[in-house]
Amino acid sequence: MGATGTESRAAFRRAASWGTPSAAGANDGLLVLPHTLKKERPVLPDDSLGICFQTDAADGGIKVEGDIPAYLRYDSLDLLLALAMGQTAGTPVQQGAAEAYLQSLKLKENTDGLFGTFCVSNGVNIDEYGSVKITGFTIKGEAGKPVEISFHSVANDRTTNSALNTTASFAAVSLFEKANRVLFSQGVFRLNPQADAALADPDKIYPSAFELSFKRKMKGIYGAGAQADRVDEPSNDGQPDIRLKLTFPRYTQAAKGYFEDWDTQRNKKMDAVFTGAQIAAPYNRFMRLQLPNLKFSQVELPMERGILKSPVEFVCLGCDTAPAGMAGITMPFQIDLMNRQGTDVLG
Repeated sequence: MGATGTESRAAFRRAASWGTPSAAGANDGLLVLPHTLKKERPVLPDDSLGICFQTDAADGGIKVEGDIPAYLRYDSLDLLLALAMGQTAGTPVQQGAAEAYLQSLKLKENTDGLFGTFCVSNGVNIDEYGSVKITGFTIKGEAGKPVEISFHSVANDRTTNSALNTTASFAAVSLFEKANRVLFSQGVFRLNPQADAALADPDKIYPSAFELSFKRKMKGIYGAGAQADRVDEPSNDGQPDIRLKLTFPRYTQAAKGYFEDWDTQRNKKMDAVFTGAQIAAPYNRFMRLQLPNLKFSQVELPMERGILKSPVEFVCLGCDTAPAGMAGITMPFQIDLMNRQGTDVLG
């Protein structure tokens, strides 16, 4: 039988040396949506003068880029999130005697040395992306649906005949978690002026959709590593771009205020907390996004014949001093998790 996407299985494991893959195994399984990682390699014909119909052509440098999308989950995506963010706050803190652990993922200026091996078993062979750099992610959700995440990625190569990750070895791959997707309906959003008191119940807002886009500008160089036709480990090639979009389904007096805040350059702070199923009483899974300094970049009111919606966009900034209620958070955002992950994924 041929390959079928429905039966395909994926895995991701941290690697130690760029260009050297790691073997996927227990708890490395990853539930993904169809990915877009694509290998490209230009053909370079001999175009010397005097040759009309070429008889020789060389292979150019390998380029592998794309996204690894998935449903956002309370468990099982910690490693990929941490590889993109750059650092953790250390070993997750156990809550009482329960199998519940609280941890924080924090932004770091660079992610040097942080990458992994992504594999997909398609029923015919293993597609192995030996060294994958997660250069950022986009989290988005809308009312009535699960929240999704897409990990932006650069790899050194795609191999279909790996001697390390084989159809036989893939039998050892297992999933840490199969359930507990993050649902938009589980989220509570709060927003207030950046200089005001800590966020509280009166600051709740009710968007119908959101999107947090985090993209590091990174680049790998040909010729800098052991294999001249493959990129070395990507590093910073500019400043990251971090943006937040909110869509309000009805234009109201409250939404009108965003136009005024945009005109007066009144920055905001926001958190979004998603609460899932209970791990053990009284601890529930949760994911919290904290954004300490949001600058309006666009407020809109698209005209149409029906109900008017109001989309708002922010640039996510850092700050010199953490705002009230967000102690220690001066980077553009932070992710806090309560789940069953008891070890530091970057430890």
